[in-house]
Amino acid sequence: MGLEFGKSSLSTADRVDFFKTLSGWLNSGSGQMSLAECVRNTASGFSQEEYAPLAPKMELLSAEVTSGQMPFYEALANSGLGFKPQELAVIEAAERSSQLREAVPSLVTAMETEQAGRRDLMMKLSGPLVIGVMLIALTLGVMIVMLPLVISPVLSRNPKALETFPFILVWFWYASVWLRANYMILVAVLVALIVVFLCRNLPALQPYWLRFLLKWGVSRKLVLGFNSMVVVYFLPTFVRSGMPTYQAFEQLAGCVRNPLIASLLQAAAEDHRGGLRLSQAASILPFKASFLNALEAGEATGAIADRVSDLQAPYKLELERYIRQVASTVKFIVMAGLLPLFIVATYTSLVGPIFALMEYGR
Repeated sequence: MGLEFGKSSLSTADRVDFFKTLSGWLNSGSGQMSLAECVRNTASGFSQEEYAPLAPKMELLSAEVTSGQMPFYEALANSGLGFKPQELAVIEAAERSSQLREAVPSLVTAMETEQAGRRDLMMKLSGPLVIGVMLIALTLGVMIVMLPLVISPVLSRNPKALETFPFILVWFWYASVWLRANYMILVAVLVALIVVFLCRNLPALQPYWLRFLLKWGVSRKLVLGFNSMVVVYFLPTFVRSGMPTYQAFEQLAGCVRNPLIASLLQAAAEDHRGGLRLSQAASILPFKASFLNALEAGEATGAIADRVSDLQAPYKLELERYIRQVASTVKFIVMAGLLPLFIVATYTSLVGPIFALMEYGR
């Protein structure tokens, strides 16, 4: 088996471009071009230049769709190009209902909105998080490295000299002594935090991690904002395709990223299948009241897709507001908690040598 250089799969941005290109072909010429031809043209475009390493996979994808050996969504799943389950669920539902030309543009819009939201979130959080880590590292450096170098020689010469030092310096010295005596506790805490973060999606930890995200107010708004946006973008597409509403909810369960919300969508689909009205079945979802109101109004007027579509722009703006709130919260934690601690550490790093010199000068 030889080594592969270059791209081995499509990134999120690449997948957005792939579906955007496919959408352009599907809707060109008043939608007269066949799916096989659209896939062939799209695959051809993603087999050149920086996508050249993907050419064999693209050719296989095109061949499978053109020959009719398998549906398009199965060909995507088997292509090894990195398409996500949420994307495949949308393509499968649209292909089964012959609504690819309507569904793929909605998929592109939802993916672009979600990608932009996640990129905006990371850009807003990266600065405060990096600053916070640096402040913690510098503070620990002062307590563990600098203070022993300055204060230890003084105390070895005069053990009572610490009584003449400022309270803050004394407090930092005792904290330094404790940290150096129990450094394994600090190491264990850091390792535990890293392990929990890296393993948060393992079956044993995922339920607890998801519950934590949904219980903490800041992250709860962000999780619900991302997932509700996916729902209001894809539900109208499924409904307009003629899919029964209970089945649309089942498909939505495969589109959202949060397993807890996916399970609630499945439960709502079962309740609705059992005879409960859609708006009543959806009341178990932790979304805003406007979503339930849109479903209720849609049921009353027979225009569920239109009423839910009206929520797309407001929910997108709401998500952007949630992202700003999360960034502001992290900045506040850094500025109100870590920055004063660093200022105190800087004070001790400046004052400590001065008192040490004064002690030696006596």
